[in-house]
Amino acid sequence: MNTTSHAILCVDDDPIILKVLEDLITRAGYQAYCTTTGEEALHLAVEKRIAVVIADHNMPDMMGADLLSRLALMQPAASRILITGIKSLDVVTSAVNSGEIFRFVTKPWISAEMIATLHNAVQRFELIQSNQALEKKSQELNDRLSQANAQLERQLRELEAGKKEIDFSHEAMKTNFSRSLELCQRILTTFNPLLGEQAKAAAKICRTMSETQYFNDEQRHVLDVSARLYDIGLTAVPHGSMTAVQNNSSDLSPDLKTAFLNHTIHGQTLASFVDLLKPVGETIRSHHECYDGTGFPDGLAGEMIPWTARCLAVVVYYVTCGLPQEQAVDRILEQSGTAFDPDATRLFLRCAQATPLPRLVREVMVDELQVGMQLATGIYNPAGVLLVSDGYHLDEGTIAKIRNFNRSSSLPRQLLVYC
Repeated sequence: MNTTSHAILCVDDDPIILKVLEDLITRAGYQAYCTTTGEEALHLAVEKRIAVVIADHNMPDMMGADLLSRLALMQPAASRILITGIKSLDVVTSAVNSGEIFRFVTKPWISAEMIATLHNAVQRFELIQSNQALEKKSQELNDRLSQANAQLERQLRELEAGKKEIDFSHEAMKTNFSRSLELCQRILTTFNPLLGEQAKAAAKICRTMSETQYFNDEQRHVLDVSARLYDIGLTAVPHGSMTAVQNNSSDLSPDLKTAFLNHTIHGQTLASFVDLLKPVGETIRSHHECYDGTGFPDGLAGEMIPWTARCLAVVVYYVTCGLPQEQAVDRILEQSGTAFDPDATRLFLRCAQATPLPRLVREVMVDELQVGMQLATGIYNPAGVLLVSDGYHLDEGTIAKIRNFNRSSSLPRQLLVYC
């Protein structure tokens, strides 16, 4: 602070002492306000900001200690100095107790000591002012901190509410996604029961494969979804032509052959309505590509084929080839390195050894039923009543009843049995 900005108030009924004090204050670098009465000193304290008050103890209108006591209420930060020629200890004690005196100076004083006392008094005033400013700043900071904490608490509550809403939406999306997949599988099963059963078997095998360390989280998701939807594009094939397409008949019409060769492309498009993740559609599109480049629809080879599609290709062949399990595995081994990626083949075989593979399913006509066949799905009449449960091993009597019932009432033209 600039010392000239500090005002020192002097009160003494002796004009000579006032003049001496004024000279000392000016020499010390402060501004002096001098008065001979306590009442005028109180008026000045109303108008001016006082750093130090010097008051004589004995004055006609008011005792110095009483004046300092009143000034302490008006300007608490001001340092108060009492001067007197009386050296009684009782007087000093009473003055200090009543006026909260900073210093007690006896007459006569030494100028250097008085100037030092003034500097100390001003320093006390500055310290009190600084402390008050710090307390005010601290209070402001505390208030701001309280407001910030309150705002932070509101934001945390809002974030928590937002998180719960996001979690709820996420769970709803997961539920809707699962329902969408389930709906696609049901549509596929309704369109062609064999396709539905094969997709279930493929999904089970792919789930086991994806649990190994050869897949990251995204690839696990891609393989799982692709295994459920890989043949969804076959719904573009006329229903009555599905048997010929599934049996890879050599006499397919050009239109049917084109529909079959393009079913992976259609599947890619349809899958995009269920899962927006691009690799899902790419895996479905490429699951008929061959490791040696002789597959379709794009003639990709080797590692140009997505890893998930190479794995899915082995599984799809296994569940759709219509061969008994041992023969299907032998055929896969024979084509490893040509149709199938050797790494995908080894992974398939490792999972087959670790976990029993699902039983293969094939379609048969009612007239093709034979003793010993085991139904892969139950047989229902048109009203939805179960006639023969799935898993049932057919005997001559049951086959006869099925055929008789088929003559009088419409049964599915094709039934599913385990290979």
